[in-house]
Amino acid sequence: MKLISLRHPWTAVLLLSIGVPTIVAETVDVDFTNTVDDALVSKLIEWLLANDAYINPKLKIRHMIPSDASSIRGVFAMEGLDEGETVCTIPWKLMITPSSDDTPWHEQECETIENLYKEITKGEDEITPYAKYLLSQPRGYTPQFWSEAGKKLLLEMTNEQQLPPYFGIDDYILMFEENCGRHAKNQMHVFARMLVRARADGLTLTPFYDMINHHNGKVNTLHRYSSKEVHEGTGLELYAGKNIQKNDQLFLSYNQETDFFDGWYDWFGTPEMFLSFGFVESFPQRWLFDRARIKFDLDWIDEGDENAGHYNVTFLVPPSKDGMDLLRSELAHLDLFEETVLKNNNNEGIPESEMRSVREYYNALHLAIQLALDSSATALVDDVWEMSDDWWETEDDYVYAADVNSHSNSPSELSNSEEL
Repeated sequence: MKLISLRHPWTAVLLLSIGVPTIVAETVDVDFTNTVDDALVSKLIEWLLANDAYINPKLKIRHMIPSDASSIRGVFAMEGLDEGETVCTIPWKLMITPSSDDTPWHEQECETIENLYKEITKGEDEITPYAKYLLSQPRGYTPQFWSEAGKKLLLEMTNEQQLPPYFGIDDYILMFEENCGRHAKNQMHVFARMLVRARADGLTLTPFYDMINHHNGKVNTLHRYSSKEVHEGTGLELYAGKNIQKNDQLFLSYNQETDFFDGWYDWFGTPEMFLSFGFVESFPQRWLFDRARIKFDLDWIDEGDENAGHYNVTFLVPPSKDGMDLLRSELAHLDLFEETVLKNNNNEGIPESEMRSVREYYNALHLAIQLALDSSATALVDDVWEMSDDWWETEDDYVYAADVNSHSNSPSELSNSEEL
């Protein structure tokens, strides 16, 4: 049976952020439902157009299911767009960026957070429509900013991070305090940190651009930045990466085609997307199990009918017997977690949105492991245990993670299968 989607309701919160229609010129067909969020988006678009931004008038923001006002929203083409055609241009002056370009990356990130904090705490007479729009976003929709009870539950599900995501579930706020010198009790600073983490393209928050949804299997837009020295010119241009047909939704990749993730897709897969952005991505997905030294891509292959098709597992590093045995033991842990925790519905102190996210990630994680184990046609070899801690690198990716001195997934302590 086809798994229709692993994308949960909070996907809209991430990029479309409950936002809606697009007023991209006087002739644009508007899809309003007369909510507060509609008014915020309307004023945001008007502000952008009045301040030298351009938004292609062929676009519209509407519900994914037009007849269902509760469905998530996306940016759609009302008319076809040619490859290379501009989707939008946003000047630097309308973005929220670091104060400098010559400081270490983590300091620049703190600067963006601080600049965002200043914007969203301005008075009514000074605050911009973009800051108002960001201020309206839900709190705590990414796991690092969940309730303590929600984070504890996620840690239990991942067997205390024996399963991915491996980093930052319970200690990210502390890192924020240490790196930026801000106390986590200042909830507006914490909120600003979450927004930068979840919505920025690296270190830059860009209005309208951050309304495009993610889908690695359907990417049809690309972007480029002009030099910051040209403050009066185009800061960011988003353009059609291929011909886009009428009624097609516009998609980006949050981990393949952005400045921040350029070269990091080698390890930044579905679990890391969930941790950073708060949603489980649709197929295709990438899974890296560092302790088991197993890495694979997972996709659904249609066979001419939406109800007919099959899953496809592509191992990117030859799996080992010991690695598969480790996955099998973790699958048993997930089964026990479902029986003893999820089915009991004893979720006192955990918001429903967090429980929904836990269940969706559980389903995705369980399915990925089960399908990997069921890939019986794959030969099992022990070569991976002779490799270094950067065993998961592939030649086809942009930059090896070793080159950026980063390993988000905890390096394996095992050097060969005999130590298992």
